[in-house]
Amino acid sequence: MSLIDPTSLPHLGERYPCSPGRLRHHLAAEGLLGFDALATAARALPRKHVVRRVHNASNGEAFRVLDSGAHLANAIAAGGAGSGWIMLSHIQQLPAYRALIERLLGEIAPVIGSAAEAVRDINGFVFISAPGTHTPFHFDAEYSILFQIAGDKVLAAYPPAPPFLDLARREAYHRTGENLLEWKHDYAARGEQHLLARGDALFLPYAAPHWIHAGYKPSISLSVTWQCRKSRAIADALSLNPLLRRVGLPAYDPVARPSAPRLRAAASRIGQRIGLV
Repeated sequence: MSLIDPTSLPHLGERYPCSPGRLRHHLAAEGLLGFDALATAARALPRKHVVRRVHNASNGEAFRVLDSGAHLANAIAAGGAGSGWIMLSHIQQLPAYRALIERLLGEIAPVIGSAAEAVRDINGFVFISAPGTHTPFHFDAEYSILFQIAGDKVLAAYPPAPPFLDLARREAYHRTGENLLEWKHDYAARGEQHLLARGDALFLPYAAPHWIHAGYKPSISLSVTWQCRKSRAIADALSLNPLLRRVGLPAYDPVARPSAPRLRAAASRIGQRIGLV
């Protein structure tokens, strides 16, 4: 049986790669994504790739990592995070999960392959969330699809442009890896909200800011992320901006110039090799 409901692919095709697009899937029956299997995965992953954070953060500064004396696999095996948010990152390191992710991407390849270059830099993340978990406003410099496996969530997506995401924050991410964004109360009514129940999935465009709020039951979600040639070129071009400003040249802004910045990206890679960037 297909993992993706093929009748939902045309909608994704209409929205990809610039707008959030919904899908239906059959991953809820996948044994690898149950609590017992995820506990086994947590034990197999490097400890740094199994992280617990507070579940009721109201802003970025409060979304702190929680220390845990016991291995977080024990909490997962017991049925979830209790009063926290657990992330298993880079699960594609484990062969069974790598195969699952590749199968998922293979089923949507007719859609995403027609609108952009082949996917690369594939990563997988599993989020195990306590009831009511709030993931603060942030962005990810990649394309992603969030598959809801158990429980439900509301995800509010925003355009990757000011006032939600400005050039300074984009550049800072490529220096520091910090992706949390300032939240303003008037943003609340301006996001495109999606209720994701078991069997739902949502594609998010590259760098689209968003926040997530889990429902009243423990939640399991799988996020599959990737890059393409254009997104890698954007990242390289943004990394070059500080040097361009120092020599009096205009910086690259992906909102003002949405086409792939091939020449700037090539110059950035050369600068990185010789230590200028």
